[in-house]
Amino acid sequence: MNDLKDKPFALIGVHIGGLNAKQLKKVMDSEKITWRSFVDARSAGAGPLATRWNLSATPTTYVIDHKGVIRYKWAGAPGGKVMDAALDKLIKAVEGNGKKTPR
Repeated sequence: MNDLKDKPFALIGVHIGGLNAKQLKKVMDSEKITWRSFVDARSAGAGPLATRWNLSATPTTYVIDHKGVIRYKWAGAPGGKVMDAALDKLIKAVEGNGKKTPR
């Protein structure tokens, strides 16, 4: 994902599985997760983010476009192929001569 750091989107992960920030950092390092991720700071699924945003899986991953619109949301790990295809589609739409971004 490092080669996409200047592209027109943000990738954000929310973890509701009961990890604290230090534990999440270890997982991110071992799994080579390079995007922003944060922890819902209470017991699994009962924290303020999980309850307010109705999150039921960890991680929940969001792709937010250059206008701040959530374009993709995955409950659980989507896998590299799914994520790459979604990001390629978004990048091509945004950089492709002003064409509309996907929904």
